Amino acid sequence: MKCAEVIQDIAAAILREKLVDGVLAFAQGVDMSDIVPILITDEQDARKILIASYQPCSLAKLASEYGGESKKLAVIVRPCDARAMVELAKRKQLDLQNIYSIGIECYGVAREPQGEIYIFPEEMLVDGEVKHLNKEILSPSCLRCEYPIPTMADVSCRIEKDGNCLVAANTERGESVLSAAKITAQEKVKDISPIKERALKRQEKEFGEIKGMEPRERLNYWLRQFDKCIKCYGCRNSCPICYCEDCYLEPERLLVQKEEYPPEMLFHITRLIHIGDSCVNCGQCETACPMNIPVSKLFHMMSKELGVLFKYEAGLDVDSLPPMSTITEEDLAKGGVGLG
Repeated sequence: MKCAEVIQDIAAAILREKLVDGVLAFAQGVDMSDIVPILITDEQDARKILIASYQPCSLAKLASEYGGESKKLAVIVRPCDARAMVELAKRKQLDLQNIYSIGIECYGVAREPQGEIYIFPEEMLVDGEVKHLNKEILSPSCLRCEYPIPTMADVSCRIEKDGNCLVAANTERGESVLSAAKITAQEKVKDISPIKERALKRQEKEFGEIKGMEPRERLNYWLRQFDKCIKCYGCRNSCPICYCEDCYLEPERLLVQKEEYPPEMLFHITRLIHIGDSCVNCGQCETACPMNIPVSKLFHMMSKELGVLFKYEAGLDVDSLPPMSTITEEDLAKGGVGLG
């Protein structure tokens, strides 16, 4: 069975069995170039769900807005969204006990809508035809991603090159989801070490270019990037981890001056300090930036450095708290983290 049909069947079944009150997913708008988020509450509408390799926004962010103590949701997620939900749960922005996550194995998403296309490690499936992967269409953050398999989701779905789907349950809740949909788990271990190695090489190349600069040169590089900023708030608004209703970056809080373009360096540094340790490299900030500032690269690089320093990886374990919220005087004395 085709993977889209499997996920549609799962969505319909868990709505029919009243495991959830709604399903968050992506659907087609006016055509295949118009991909939009949708909250499905009727099992008949499950057939609207699309799994094409394009993500116009973060479903993790929407889950925190639509979910609540009295409402149970299912969310069709890529690994970065599943990881973002884990980080939001640590910040008490959603309750994972009220959310069923249906994960899609992901080797990259397109920068813009590409029609019916699915990405594999070295190939892509375009309208049913397997072609060599054109990496130029991928979001830059995807090429740095080490987590293509959504093991942090309740259910993992893998799209095969023939379009069919392999399904695995990662949790007891995942088993209940597959039971409701009358789907037998077809666990098939996949060696992702080549993907991880490729991602680490990409990180080494991109981050190494910055780290190879002298401190003053590195600072000036980022200042030049920040000088492009038009203070549209796209990076903040699209980030799944940014959730504060009373944001320090709003002009009335006086940290950022009104009508000042570009904003002072504190605009981006404040966000970096606030959520840099929880960056899941989803790339939404960079995609939203109309000035092509490499925001995602900065945040991902900082997240990786903090991860090494504090032995922390964002989005994998809900019981492992973000280091910046639990930092001690002893930790501060370690040093070693800067803008690149």
